[in-house]
Amino acid sequence: MSPSPSLPDELSSGALSARAAECARDLRRTAASYPELFDTGEFADTPGQIANMMVYGTPRHGTGMLRSPSQLALWIFPLDAAIDRDATQRSQVRAIVEECKDVIAGADPHTPLTRLLADIRDDLAHAPAFGHLGPVWRTELAAMLDAMAREWDWKTAARQTAAVPTLKEYLGNAANFGSTVVGVSRLISTDEPEATREHLPAIIDAANATQRVMRLVNDLRTFKRDRQWADLNARMLGLDEHALLELIADERKACDLELDRLAQSCPGVAEDLRQQMMTTWGFYFNGSDFWTV
Repeated sequence: MSPSPSLPDELSSGALSARAAECARDLRRTAASYPELFDTGEFADTPGQIANMMVYGTPRHGTGMLRSPSQLALWIFPLDAAIDRDATQRSQVRAIVEECKDVIAGADPHTPLTRLLADIRDDLAHAPAFGHLGPVWRTELAAMLDAMAREWDWKTAARQTAAVPTLKEYLGNAANFGSTVVGVSRLISTDEPEATREHLPAIIDAANATQRVMRLVNDLRTFKRDRQWADLNARMLGLDEHALLELIADERKACDLELDRLAQSCPGVAEDLRQQMMTTWGFYFNGSDFWTV
């Protein structure tokens, strides 16, 4: 779907703005339905920011098709807060991860966090593409959960012993950013015809490449907040700002090669991934943050 099939180019940005507003209203309704997760000032701007990122980041899709991916992107924030900030014991982290994995496998939810996850799971399950992409979605969501738990371990160890992961280990854990699983949700909800079993490995490789870039761009913007929250950041692993910018440039070059290869067989998916990466890049490089702090 093009951004505005019935409008001239000079009006298409207005059409996207209308879509973003519709998406934001839907996300605010979701947040209001789960006050245990979102009734806090730190998420006040998050629905609108996610809506803009989703709509402008993948302009060929309508808001209905972007609903489940947007809901999942919103859900990741209280999940991140529960693991990264609120959990003080490894057993708490383990419980959150196991409960979420049970729900994506089909179990009934028992907490507000898993109830919203179950709603997203059930919405996606109605899409025809869930038949062959559902297992991929579960795999990528489990990878995100494991990556969040791994970073909790690293962060806890760093506070106790000053030991930190290597940069290679840190970047290899970029699944905690969550963009790949959100991208798989988009493939499902849009019933993307390019997402065939034959093409899935290349799609996931390219999605992970964009995820690594976005992880680093996020770190560049959030270094001050991460220090305040005793969180991990690439800048804390021996990189100054200049070195981080160089690493981002290197990862971007590698990512562009992945996307160019993918575009030969899946041009629509490749364009979605590239546009989402660049929209995220612009969001962070212009000083924005999803957390209201």
